Amino acid sequence: MGAAVGSTAGSMAGSTAGSGPASAEQVERIFEELVRKHHVTGAQLSLYRDGTLTRCAAGVSSVRTNTPVTVDTAFPYGSVTKFFTAELVMQFVSDGDLDLDEPLSGLLSDLKRATNPELGTATVRQLLSHTAGLADSIEYPDMRGPSYRRFAAVCGETPNLFPPGLAFSYSNTGYCLLGSVVEAVSGMDWWTAVDSCLLRPLSIEPAFLHDPRPRTDRPAGSRARVLAEGHAVRAGDEHAEPVDHMTALSLAAAGGLAGSATDLVTAARLHLDDRNTFPQRELLPEEAVRQMRESVPDAEPFGLADAWGLGLMCHRSGEEAWFGHDGAVGGATCNLRIHPGRNLALAVTTNSTAGPKLWEDLVGRLRAAGLDLGHYSLPAPDAPEAADLGDHLGTYANGDLHLMVVTDAEGDLYLTREDYSDYRLTIHADDLFVAQDREHDALPIVGRFVRKHPGGPVALLQYGGRALQRL
Repeated sequence: MGAAVGSTAGSMAGSTAGSGPASAEQVERIFEELVRKHHVTGAQLSLYRDGTLTRCAAGVSSVRTNTPVTVDTAFPYGSVTKFFTAELVMQFVSDGDLDLDEPLSGLLSDLKRATNPELGTATVRQLLSHTAGLADSIEYPDMRGPSYRRFAAVCGETPNLFPPGLAFSYSNTGYCLLGSVVEAVSGMDWWTAVDSCLLRPLSIEPAFLHDPRPRTDRPAGSRARVLAEGHAVRAGDEHAEPVDHMTALSLAAAGGLAGSATDLVTAARLHLDDRNTFPQRELLPEEAVRQMRESVPDAEPFGLADAWGLGLMCHRSGEEAWFGHDGAVGGATCNLRIHPGRNLALAVTTNSTAGPKLWEDLVGRLRAAGLDLGHYSLPAPDAPEAADLGDHLGTYANGDLHLMVVTDAEGDLYLTREDYSDYRLTIHADDLFVAQDREHDALPIVGRFVRKHPGGPVALLQYGGRALQRL
């Protein structure tokens, strides 16, 4: 893939350009080099720093059409959608329409009759911070229109992983339930609310992976944006294959938004210390911004971040704190980093499974150039491989997600998701594990097994912030 790279830079109205480490030219040059190095099909980078915006675009939006990526091409955000849903919810909190600590049973009438009474005791704050004890995802193929009401009823029939407020477990379900909450307090579906209350006021043209609203219900002037197609790069092969984004309609509030890297940086400007120069600053009051950044006590997002707030992950670098979110969905990736005090926001989008490698390399290269982005480093196993694996074998579940730790006829160990993927697995004596995708050129998964007590039986498998119970 021959990446054609273009960039623009200029001062934002009402701001003054600032100097700092890693000049705009360096950032552009590093970005261009890494897109080519990792054979990323298409990508964008946007950097806002002290009033100056730098935008880069590379590659093509689809190998089928060879349409060049521009700075306005819409890329799937995956889980970075949660950042927007959290901002939307905090707007209603700021307006007094919603209380962060109100139990869901007082907001969603269907939960009063739920067979899982624990869900009704969970709060909006716990949904935003992934501490409501909910499963990661719930399959709900019957959602055809934009209403989340029936989704809430289905959630009420699904058992919790643990009582609300006890621990952290990343949950797409929780953010889809926030779609129900938005509907209940606003009288609008999530699509219309995020469109009319947040995106358009930020001068962002909305783009969704699925938009079930009739065209007559969409705001006047809506236009379809070019959406980058997902691509898979297989191990040992630089050629990309188109893949489906594989995101259900019911996951919209958790992962169904799309847009450019510049759109992400625009939304992030609400969180910077120079927000007084941002005309749309009143969309999210300073108190709401502070609450979103405040780390939730006793929540350990192992495998994702150092801490978690309300819709924002936190990465600590010495005494400094960076905020942001990461996302991935069917052949596309997205990363956002925010440093309020430095008035800096950086976003990267890709339409390739090689995106995580590009991001990891970019973080290292920018750090060497003097721009130390906040980045969570997974623990590297330093213990020898486990001798006795019998205690780890079995099935682990989180809602509809089932993972099996199995051995094959040759005794090789695998982490398997039935009908989906096989990862070559290495388990270490300290219960950390490394799982490597044998088919795609992807970063390994690092996780851990958790025992009920030291030396006791394995009870949980954790990776990517998710907890799976042993069956």
